[in-house]
Amino acid sequence: MDELADSRIFPYQPNKIAPLVFAAAFSLSLAVHIFQAYKARAKFMLVLIFATAFQILGYLCRWVAEGVLVGISTSALFHIFYIIAHFFSLLDRKIAAENGSSGIFIVSQTCIVAAPSFSAAQDYMIIGRMMSYVGSESTFISHSIVTKLFVFIDIVCVLTQSTGIAMLTMGSGGPDSMSTGRGILIFGLFLQIASFVIFLFIAILFDRKSLSLHRDKIELKRLRPLFTAFYISAVLIIGRCVYRAIEFTMMDFAHLDDDYLFTHEWPIYALDGFPILIATVVFNICNPAWYLPRKKGLRMDGSQEGTRKHWWSRVKTAQSQEHMMEGGR
Repeated sequence: MDELADSRIFPYQPNKIAPLVFAAAFSLSLAVHIFQAYKARAKFMLVLIFATAFQILGYLCRWVAEGVLVGISTSALFHIFYIIAHFFSLLDRKIAAENGSSGIFIVSQTCIVAAPSFSAAQDYMIIGRMMSYVGSESTFISHSIVTKLFVFIDIVCVLTQSTGIAMLTMGSGGPDSMSTGRGILIFGLFLQIASFVIFLFIAILFDRKSLSLHRDKIELKRLRPLFTAFYISAVLIIGRCVYRAIEFTMMDFAHLDDDYLFTHEWPIYALDGFPILIATVVFNICNPAWYLPRKKGLRMDGSQEGTRKHWWSRVKTAQSQEHMMEGGR
């Protein structure tokens, strides 16, 4: 093993190119998302933009933590990454000198583990907008409740996973602190799995009911690619969370050398990085701004969503302008 492996930051010889490849891939997706959101004035896509930015930060910090600054080519392609990583490396040395742990490695783990929660929040917001656009008659629960409730749960998931992975990675409090951190992290992962599975069930019911009520509407048929993109994203995020839950649940501090997922690097990229990358890129290919109105509350039949008495109550749909004009004749 190299010097970094001997320092026990990684229990294996880390791949020196993979973090850069994933950082570059997420950077490309981020650039396209920013362009698409700016062009369509789609502010509701900002959550996915932040999620992608966290992924980039996570893999860049992982690259620094692997200690690959020495010996890597500083060609024009990697020059910007090199300068940024060099700054982080100097900062990391100061942190390591103060508390004996790699601060950059902690940032890397926190970003990579917690960032998919933001991607899940984006999925919640997309389906909520689709419910609003199709109409309340196609859902058994207010889209406002769906969005607010599941985004709130997702915030809890972000906080618990970030706290748990930081405590587990830092290890400054000893085995008890690491065990507590693992417990908090596992709770956050299982909470996210449960909430996302329930949300996926609600989305499927919404999809089926909207098809039964508006099967012949062209506007609903246009939404089919967005439904498909959501299903792909949802399945990949849930699958990734299952992998992470299994990884940390099976972790035995007394026998870490016998833990396959802990002592091998490929699952991190194959079962976490790649699925989340696809879940991000799929919304580049089927960008929600292409299918949903910029103004929230506008329905596919041309009417405007009415006001609600309480935030949890159903919305009464206002008549479209054309219908009101016909009624006044």
